[in-house]
Amino acid sequence: MPTATALAELTRPVVLRDGAAAVPSSWPPVAKSRLLAAMAQRAAITGFLDVTVDDVIVAARASRRTFYEHFSNREECMYAAYDAIRDDAMRIVEEAGPALEPSLTALLRYFAAWPAHARVLCIDILAVGPEGLARHEDTMAQLAAAIVRYQDPQERRAPGALRRDDVAHAVLGAVHRIIQRRLIDGRHASLPRLAPAICTLLAAERRAAVTP
Repeated sequence: MPTATALAELTRPVVLRDGAAAVPSSWPPVAKSRLLAAMAQRAAITGFLDVTVDDVIVAARASRRTFYEHFSNREECMYAAYDAIRDDAMRIVEEAGPALEPSLTALLRYFAAWPAHARVLCIDILAVGPEGLARHEDTMAQLAAAIVRYQDPQERRAPGALRRDDVAHAVLGAVHRIIQRRLIDGRHASLPRLAPAICTLLAAERRAAVTP
C-alpha cells in the first residue's frame, strides 16, 4: 500500500487564503501554489480554452501583478500546474510499492480526491496545443515504463505477441479513456474501485501473450 506520507499529504486539502482554491498539503504555502490550484479548478469548470487570466486571479485570491510575476500567460500557468500534478502522481506511483495494484489504487485514490487535478492530467492539457500534448506523451511514456517494470522479464512472449512496452501503452490507453469518462461524468469517487479490474485485464493479456 502507498506510504502514509505520500498519500496523506497529497489528498489533504489546505486553503492558503480565504476563498482561494485549495491545494494539497504537500505544496509550498506560497502564491504560486494558489495560482496552480486555481488554474486546475477553473479548467475543470469551463475547460482550459475558456479560462482567462482574470478567472485564475479571482480563484487564487491573488493580484494581476502576482500572476505575471510567475507566468507570462495562461498557457505557462497550465504547464506549471500540469508539471506539479504530474510530479505528485509519479511520486504516488513510485512510493506505493513494487506491485501494480497498490500503485494503481493509490493513483486512483489521488484522482478521486482531486478530480480537477486529474482533469489537468487526462483532459485539459490536451487543449493547450503541441507543448501540452508533448508533456502528456512524456507522462504516458513514464507510466508505461513503470508498468513494464511490473512484468516478468523472463516470460517468453508468444509468436506475434505485442512487445511489453506496446502492451503497457495499450493498457494505459484503455485506463486513460476510462478515467476520462468518469471525470467527465462526475463519477470520480468510483475510480479507486477500478484498480482490481484493470489489473485483471492486464493479467489476462499477459497470460494470452506468454508462450506455454
